[in-house]
Amino acid sequence: MIEFAKYMPMPFEVVERKGTGHPDTLADGISEAISVELSMLYLEEFGEILHHNVDKVLITAGRTEVSFGGGRVLEPPTVIVGGRATSPPEKDLDAIIAGVASKHLNGSVANLKEYRVDPRVREGSPELRSLMKTGANDTSIGVGFAPLNPTEELVFDLEERMRRVKGVGEDTKVMAVRIGDSLNLVAAAAIVSRFVSSMEDYLEVKEKVWEAIAGAADATVAVNAADGDKNIFLTLTGSSIEMGDDGATGRGNRGSGLITPMRPMSIEAIAGKNPVNHVGKIYNVVASRAAAEIAEIEGVTEAYVTLVSRIGASLDDPLLRAVEIRGEEPPREGERKRIEAVVDRHLEEIGDLVEDFVAGRLRVC
Repeated sequence: MIEFAKYMPMPFEVVERKGTGHPDTLADGISEAISVELSMLYLEEFGEILHHNVDKVLITAGRTEVSFGGGRVLEPPTVIVGGRATSPPEKDLDAIIAGVASKHLNGSVANLKEYRVDPRVREGSPELRSLMKTGANDTSIGVGFAPLNPTEELVFDLEERMRRVKGVGEDTKVMAVRIGDSLNLVAAAAIVSRFVSSMEDYLEVKEKVWEAIAGAADATVAVNAADGDKNIFLTLTGSSIEMGDDGATGRGNRGSGLITPMRPMSIEAIAGKNPVNHVGKIYNVVASRAAAEIAEIEGVTEAYVTLVSRIGASLDDPLLRAVEIRGEEPPREGERKRIEAVVDRHLEEIGDLVEDFVAGRLRVC
């Protein structure tokens, strides 16, 4: 099904990105890293990927005592890994999960040295394990859109600009609110205590973050807007999981790397789901790839793709495949056929995505 609507710029929009050290992004990253590790292990041991869904990671914040120049950990954060996975014979599944979670945390938050990992993954139900070779594991929704608009591209770019400022940790967040031509940017940047020895140092780092953002956009900019007196975003580790905030898989960025409530979005947690038949993961990637290709067709200003699966059905035969095109003129018959062919091809090539997922080449957060 292809629908057409004349392109009209949104009168207002809201766009958000949570940085790599934000608790929710960390939870997503741990989920996906475990799925990748299990997939590689299953392929090596059995020649195929076995049933697993580890999309239920919860990070509970710890407690720290922070001061200029340093601080100490009073209680480390805990990573609780829930979900379902086939246990490889003669291998310790809990140890595998703990090792992957630790590796991801160590690689994502440079100053985080103390944490706990609590694996609680168990075998999945026989019914869902049986669907691995027969069809979709669930009735679910996948959506994608293209291209990113200027506000979305800006928000995506700002994380890197903020992180270039010495003293800024990995936990960042940017919220953009555009009303007409007026843009407001509200940013949060965890500042690492060992890089600042006084309030003056802290304010200097904060000012440099403001300059990095203001230099990239004609906007009203606020940085660490909750700061007041001694209540500032000063952290020991560079992430609020040390004390301020918990994290959970699926609460952060969508597959686009952004949170875009003015665009169609699935509420599925993409990270951690198996790449063979879990449509909550696969259809979001397929829809996004198809939308990106359709958006390149002449006359298409924006493309939106929606896919809905039916549990047990073949993944290339969704219950719904719908495309909305926005532009100046409706697509002609030849263009409609081309658009339909793009969606069909991406559905037919779903099996080819497994290699990309296992190699970690596909963005999930």
